[in-house]
Amino acid sequence: HAGGGGAEGGDDGRSCRVELTPLSRIPGYSVVDHIDRVSVCMIREVIKVNEEGNISVWTSRLLLEGQAMCRAQAAAIGGNAVLHYNVDQMIVNNMAHKMRVYSVLMVTGDAVRIQPHVRAQDVP
Repeated sequence: HAGGGGAEGGDDGRSCRVELTPLSRIPGYSVVDHIDRVSVCMIREVIKVNEEGNISVWTSRLLLEGQAMCRAQAAAIGGNAVLHYNVDQMIVNNMAHKMRVYSVLMVTGDAVRIQPHVRAQDVP
């Protein structure tokens, strides 16, 4: 699969990996079902004293968590990929005078079901 990470779970006990890409397709795979649009909005405010790392670490964690939530939302509705993944809005406000970091993240994409292309040499 293209991409990294994934959402774990599934009723049959198997691991379910959800691909995430800004592209309209994943090379080597066909879209078999367009399920629905996924949208994640996160608003966070924390006291900086309790957070480890600097603002770069905070921003990276925020993006990774947003991607994980997008994957989880797609998996929950039966998707195994998110196409057209986009960060619609991201605001990180470091309010040093108040010892706080405030952030807003909005990500969207299209949850789809994909399957590998069947090649002629794979067919018996």
